[in-house]
Amino acid sequence: MTTTPPDNWTKFDFLALVLIYASHADLQMVDAEIEWIQSQIGEDHFSNALALYEKQSDFQNVQSISQMKDTYFPGEDGTKELQKYLSSLFMADQDFSHLEDLILQALKRLF
Repeated sequence: MTTTPPDNWTKFDFLALVLIYASHADLQMVDAEIEWIQSQIGEDHFSNALALYEKQSDFQNVQSISQMKDTYFPGEDGTKELQKYLSSLFMADQDFSHLEDLILQALKRLF
């Protein structure tokens, strides 16, 4: 069962959820990634998304991302925009790991 976001969620809350999920690809979200996410979308959106991310299981987070993607980033243009954010995130800590590459490929298929 997926936890749905609050009705007042925005594109930036969803983007934060995707970035938080992706930042855990290498099993840790480092300070550089947190700072980068907050600089892109703001601390409030980061906090909103982190609260949902922590409430849900990994499977539920994947389901939420899959179900909400077209609401906030519709179509091919939305997918390309998300992929740019993800690629930038993975370079935020100057260490694009194999696990991050796998998550990027998995998210591309999900979108």
